[in-house]
Amino acid sequence: MTNEIFQNKTKVLTVIKWLLCITALIYSIKFPDVIAHSIVVGVHTFYEATSFLLEELLTHSFGFDKALAQLIVFYLSIVVGIGTTVLLWRQLLTLLRRLRDYLIFKLYTYKYQTLYAWHSKRTNQKIKLILIHSVWMSSAFMFLLT
Repeated sequence: MTNEIFQNKTKVLTVIKWLLCITALIYSIKFPDVIAHSIVVGVHTFYEATSFLLEELLTHSFGFDKALAQLIVFYLSIVVGIGTTVLLWRQLLTLLRRLRDYLIFKLYTYKYQTLYAWHSKRTNQKIKLILIHSVWMSSAFMFLLT
């Protein structure tokens, strides 16, 4: 009995997850600027709150005046930003190399699959394929000319 209830809850959660994913996909396609703006606002709010807390920590804990604490927070945020940029750049280069290798692998796989499919066809099938493709291309070219 409890196993059936657990399975039913699991099915319901799976359906809810799929609906949320589909909704998120629809919103990201329909409103990409709004979603990007919301993400940027959230990140900026987090940055402002963190810098304010750090500034207050420096002011009250170490006795710095407000201008010096703001200066320290500013230069610290620049150093953190440069460090984050360097780390992301290194990872981006690695990801781009991986993507390039994956795409080259897919290209050669597709090439060999296409060659195998071409060589496995009989001659009359090849002729039909070439004729159909030629007729389609010439009709598309004529459509573009008119």
